[in-house]
Amino acid sequence: MSKAENKIYSSTPVMRQYRAVKAKYPDALVLFRMGDFYETFQDDAKTASKILNITLTRRANGKAAYVPLAGFPYHALESYLHKLLKAGLKVAICEQVEDPKQAKGIVKREVVELVTPGTAISDKFLEKGKNNYLVSVVFNEKGVGISAIDISTGEFFLTETTLSRMKESVLSLKPSEIICPESRQKEIDALFGNLTLRITPIDDWIYSYDTAYETLIEHFKTSSLKGFGCQDAKLGISAAGPILTYLKQNYQNNLSHISHIKFQSEDDIVMVDDFTQRNLEIFQTMYTGQKRGSLINVMDKTVTSMGSRLLNKWILRPLRSIEKIRQRLNQVDFFFKNYDQRNTLRDLLEKTSDLERLLSRLSTNRAGARELLALKTTLKLVPNILKTINEEKVFKNIIPLLNELPSLVDVLERSIKDENLPLSIREGGFIRDEYSKELDEYRHLVHHSKEWIANMQASERNKLRIPSLKVGYNKVFGYYIEVTKPHISKVPDNYIRKQTLVNSERYITEDLKEYEEKVLTAEEKISQIEYDLFQEIRKKVLEKIEAIQKNAQAIAMLDVLSGLGELSEKNQYCRPEIHNKTSIIIQDGRHPVVEYLMPPGEKFIPNDLQIDNTKNQILIITGPNMAGKSTYLRQVGLIVLMAQVGSFVPASKASIGVVDKIFTRVGASDNLAAGESTFLMEMNETANILNNVTPKSLVLLDEIGRGTSTYDGMAIAWAVTEYLHNHREVAAKTLFATHYHELTELEKIHPRVVNLNVAVKEYGDRVIFLRKIVPGGCDKSYGIHVAQMAGIPQDVIFRANEILSNLSTNERVLPSDKARFSSLPSKNKSQLGLFDQKEDELRKALSEVDINNVTPIEALTKLDELKKKFGL
Repeated sequence: MSKAENKIYSSTPVMRQYRAVKAKYPDALVLFRMGDFYETFQDDAKTASKILNITLTRRANGKAAYVPLAGFPYHALESYLHKLLKAGLKVAICEQVEDPKQAKGIVKREVVELVTPGTAISDKFLEKGKNNYLVSVVFNEKGVGISAIDISTGEFFLTETTLSRMKESVLSLKPSEIICPESRQKEIDALFGNLTLRITPIDDWIYSYDTAYETLIEHFKTSSLKGFGCQDAKLGISAAGPILTYLKQNYQNNLSHISHIKFQSEDDIVMVDDFTQRNLEIFQTMYTGQKRGSLINVMDKTVTSMGSRLLNKWILRPLRSIEKIRQRLNQVDFFFKNYDQRNTLRDLLEKTSDLERLLSRLSTNRAGARELLALKTTLKLVPNILKTINEEKVFKNIIPLLNELPSLVDVLERSIKDENLPLSIREGGFIRDEYSKELDEYRHLVHHSKEWIANMQASERNKLRIPSLKVGYNKVFGYYIEVTKPHISKVPDNYIRKQTLVNSERYITEDLKEYEEKVLTAEEKISQIEYDLFQEIRKKVLEKIEAIQKNAQAIAMLDVLSGLGELSEKNQYCRPEIHNKTSIIIQDGRHPVVEYLMPPGEKFIPNDLQIDNTKNQILIITGPNMAGKSTYLRQVGLIVLMAQVGSFVPASKASIGVVDKIFTRVGASDNLAAGESTFLMEMNETANILNNVTPKSLVLLDEIGRGTSTYDGMAIAWAVTEYLHNHREVAAKTLFATHYHELTELEKIHPRVVNLNVAVKEYGDRVIFLRKIVPGGCDKSYGIHVAQMAGIPQDVIFRANEILSNLSTNERVLPSDKARFSSLPSKNKSQLGLFDQKEDELRKALSEVDINNVTPIEALTKLDELKKKFGL
């Protein structure tokens, strides 16, 4: 800004007021309320105009003519705010806090809300089926404390982990924003700075254990944290306290929906790191980034937003407790077998509202009458939800959570109308008649004021015997009683003379003035009374917040469990056997997503698996590209994950030994933004596996070393396999798909290495992929066959075969060695290959069958003959 602009910028009262606000919130984009618009100025205006695609302009006149500005109508705040938050910005909303008509001088303005991506509760910003986590991180040489909160639902938990697992633990939560001690910002930026995350530094003293502990017990109004099971988690507590401090700066202590905190031990769950989420395509596909084609797209049969969010959490945090897994499986089994009860329950659940986010809006005073109606409607469904499961022992952990709350339902029933509710409580018109005597009186005044005046006039005429008496109104005196001169002697003492006219006198009475006051302020009073009543009802709701949150928890659980029951029944999944042994045995396993996306009429070819830590620890899987190796690896990982979530699995039979972690190294990808090549990405993922794996883990490796030279890659792959086999502390169950056929030699020298391959059938120069995993190694890659299938020109295919035939000899002759390079005999392109001949013969044999004059038995016999003849 130039000196001239700076002078103009601070010369007007409004600009001085704005500058004072901006100085207080320098890191925030300030939305400055001016009448019916929110305006942004200077650099904020330039930023807003780009992100919101609104016009950047300047003051048209006056002393502030040089100030850049960009604005939008106040009623469009929600739409524009979420775009600013999606861009990772911190936004300060500065409102007019006094009536401009009453203001003496410039209107008073204050920042009433400070919003960041991690603190947003607007429906425009939030996704219904996903949590919006604000994550706090603190660490020292001993370990890491992590705390996460979703202010839109009230979920609040803390955990502790090691320095080596800090990044994966944070990223597994998919946070919208991270806060950290100011002194640690550089380290946090180095870990997460290349991601689209807002990182906010906080004063170090707020992260001290004593300060954080006091913040937590003050918020929960307890003498300690023992009741939450996190008393001894010092680093976790140090991370959790600052989250509340940060939120209270934004929401002025309106956080009653954050009613508890949980300690989440990493020893209780399977860690599904960011690599595994991506490689197994759990939430989105690797290449399109879309939900379609992901595991969650197949598994999510929920009918509520609460259920959808809970399923996401269950998939992110599969269980390791056999007892808890079996409990979920028992509940899924109930819905799998009981079609009628499942459908009845799901019909009820579909009518419920998102209680978690509804309570958040009520708690932060951002709700309206529509939220109260939604709450009432949902609570009235609870008795019927209870009826569907009340007699079933399998739901003993859910039934106690359901509370009908009859007294609260009664209040909501008597107070809130069922239709035509306004968007804002300031508009009024949402409280039922007969709920408030005072409100009814004012409504009666508004609707019957003329009738009241006419009645009073008639009453006074009869009482005083003055037929010409009339009650009138003007803006100067308000309501008055007019009596003509001949009847002045009849005027009673309680009439107060107000005005003398030529032929009459005008009077007022206390009753008339009182009524006038009521009528003139009735609309305003009605609005205020309804607002006050809303706050009273809101307070009554918040008094029951923990019971309502338990209802929300029960509804979400029932939604997920009944959805998994429906999924299992419709997709013919089986109930897995869960145990603590080291073996995983799957019979007729299928990939849940590939199967789901197959065209009608096509069937997925199932495969078996037998792996354990004693005999079949490492399975080396060879076979051509496109044959199904990667699909097989992924389906094993997904089946194990689904089983430990508590779901049925796509197989005819499954026996799953519980794993502590699922590691994957699948596919090739670059991270150019971070300066990481394909090979470096591979090595990062491999290092993560080798440094964190245990004998209880499941490791899925789909190629290692593809991003470097053949010999380097094979050497690394060989060494990694031996490391996983020979070191007892990392001897995990491992499936390794590879094109390095030399690795099949490992079976000969290591007792727990077993070779498998994907079966193919050759017809001349063509191959058919049978998609079946069979014992033994494979010594051919069929890469040129796959190239031919992809449509590579025949000349290229012929030349590739020629070069391959020379490289396949012991001498490995290159085309540059013209003296020793052998050319293949040229092939007539029009000549039919062996496969083409057989196909023609089969087609001819089929055409000779008269299907109109053949019996079913004869048809089956003929089909059997053809299969044998052509080797099908």
